[in-house]
Amino acid sequence: MELKTDRLHMIPITIDLSQMLMKNSLAFYYKYQLPWNKNWPHDGLKALLPIYVEKLENDESELGFGPWIMMDIAGEHVVGDIGFKGKPNEEGTIEIGYHVVASERNQGYASEAVDHLCSWAFTQPDVKGIEAQCDKGNIASQKVLINNGFNHTGRNRDILMFKKEKSAHKSKDHFKEV
Repeated sequence: MELKTDRLHMIPITIDLSQMLMKNSLAFYYKYQLPWNKNWPHDGLKALLPIYVEKLENDESELGFGPWIMMDIAGEHVVGDIGFKGKPNEEGTIEIGYHVVASERNQGYASEAVDHLCSWAFTQPDVKGIEAQCDKGNIASQKVLINNGFNHTGRNRDILMFKKEKSAHKSKDHFKEV
């Protein structure tokens, strides 16, 4: 399972890929013949991977509802990661998060990735809504969410909450799963 956009190649992180990234991230760069980026994987992803691997080992249908690697379409460098924090809850909601490496920011990669991953998620029968959170000072991330049809739903101190409903999602013709 992989997703391709006009500029991105997104791969869901498997158990093997997780273990590679946790034990020796240089092995990942060697496997995909990518130039090493000392800023990826970032600490947040490294902290998440052991929890995600345990979920995947217990339920292989978690694949796709965890982290995905974002690479440029030519396969020349890592752009960042994007993903969900698990399968849908009882209400059919999942939470999305994303990280673009500093050298790749302000080029529209996050917007493109969020658009395509939301399209993928809304093809999954149990997904009815997608939530996101971001710091009130993270204007770029707020723009990504708003431009992708998310509505501001609340605030918890300095964290803003957003949500996009499946019923309001407009499927686009460019969605392609490989």
